[in-house]
Amino acid sequence: MQFESFERESPTINVSALIDVVFILLIFVVLAANFDRVREMGVVLPQAESTSAVSPEAQTLTLKADGTMLLGEDPVTREGLGQALVEARESFEVLVLVGDSKVALEEAVFVFDEASKAGFESVSIATRKAD
Repeated sequence: MQFESFERESPTINVSALIDVVFILLIFVVLAANFDRVREMGVVLPQAESTSAVSPEAQTLTLKADGTMLLGEDPVTREGLGQALVEARESFEVLVLVGDSKVALEEAVFVFDEASKAGFESVSIATRKAD
């Protein structure tokens, strides 16, 4: 008498769906971290009707309401801004100005002028969506 024999199939896991989920979570975390960083700096961005996402290859220059400047995470003086931008230009092509809404237009023009001298191809102003 012969009995039926069952061959066991080894279980398989579809990894492509898992990878998709991990990438989506990674994108969410990166975007959430960028929003949180702007809030931590104590900067109230000006409002605009049309906004777009910031390129991760961009260098940020933060102008606070009290007049302090941060190039990336590093503090920089008004006198040392030109040299700091020249050094940053070696790694970045785009500069994003993250300025408080109370910052004088003169300071923004000064930053644009220094960025132009340093050779940045593009300078953008960070804004928040209008309420």
